[in-house]
Amino acid sequence: MGADRNDSGCIEYALLSHESAVEAIWALAAKGWKGVLDDEDIWLVPDARFCVRTQAGVKRLDAEADLASLGILRRPIDLLVPDKSCFSRGKTARFHVWKEFVPPRSFVRIHERVFVSTPYFAALQLAMARRPDRLSRAEAERSAAEDARLREELGIGGTRSSAAELLRWGNISRLVRAVQVLCDFMGTYRYIPAQQEGGPAGIAYGTKPIIAPDRLAAYLDEMGAVHGIGRARSVAEMAFAGAASPMETMLALMLTLPCDMGGFGLPRPELNAEIPIDPRRRDLASQEAIVADMCWRERRLVVEYHGWEEHFGAGPRKVAADAARANTLAALGWTVLHVTYEQVRTVAGFSLLARQAAELLGAELAQTSDTERVWRSRLLSALLPETHATARE
Repeated sequence: MGADRNDSGCIEYALLSHESAVEAIWALAAKGWKGVLDDEDIWLVPDARFCVRTQAGVKRLDAEADLASLGILRRPIDLLVPDKSCFSRGKTARFHVWKEFVPPRSFVRIHERVFVSTPYFAALQLAMARRPDRLSRAEAERSAAEDARLREELGIGGTRSSAAELLRWGNISRLVRAVQVLCDFMGTYRYIPAQQEGGPAGIAYGTKPIIAPDRLAAYLDEMGAVHGIGRARSVAEMAFAGAASPMETMLALMLTLPCDMGGFGLPRPELNAEIPIDPRRRDLASQEAIVADMCWRERRLVVEYHGWEEHFGAGPRKVAADAARANTLAALGWTVLHVTYEQVRTVAGFSLLARQAAELLGAELAQTSDTERVWRSRLLSALLPETHATARE
């Protein structure tokens, strides 16, 4: 079957972006990137004549390319286009105008007519996304209903959040999503997408990061002084490299994101940092170094997360090794806080952990407004991983 052509006789290409690119990237990573052609020469958003730019065009593309077989299940599909003349609204596709500079090696081809933004470019798109100046009616109604529910749950009376506050949270949530995706790409775990919509998903642990922090910095430098690059750099500064699970990502972001984004504003830890054992104290340890989930070296504080991810398929030996590691740290003068999913799945439980960590760090938690308390609940809900995913080696 030949490639579909538009009324101008041109072959139309689809450039997957934003959340659709993230979805495709996880599908590609699960396949080991096999069969993917790196197109170093394809690094500009093409002329409008060559872009899939209508809802009908996306449907034709789907019929030809079978997007579901490429890992793109969610709708609407996110696509890059060069200008507003390509823009249309519908349930099939969501078009994003990209007029900024595109660094080389920003796309990979997964089909004759389908290109996917690389992990670096996809994370950049989420970080640089333009902030709307108002919510749609449907978005405003959903956000207001959630706000009312949380205020009642938290025992907050009085005035509900204003339209401006709801809009601000919407923009914060977009920024948080960009930070979260960047942490996922720089972590040592990968999402295994469902093979069909509604099917089971999973997580693989002990994998190689998709994004390297030094390459990310170089990629941002290539962008120059384009609109939104400051926001992208802020996202990169808030993100963490080296998380070993989605729960570690959630813990790190909840503890350190600023209060006006829903976090607790604590100092940043190192994730999965190696703590060397002084040879003179080796009699207190069974190993030369310990890798801690979270570590604040100057305050000699470690946070260890114990969850179903870490202990999937593990038995008494793993539990014993964890206990021995904690005992070694304690004997060497470190304080260890142990965390489980049940402790931090609620704001009340997480707040207790944050107060304990702040006390040990010599930090003072900022007082939060009623609105910020609501945002904290919304942030935790957004970051907390689903627990039904199946762990895979």
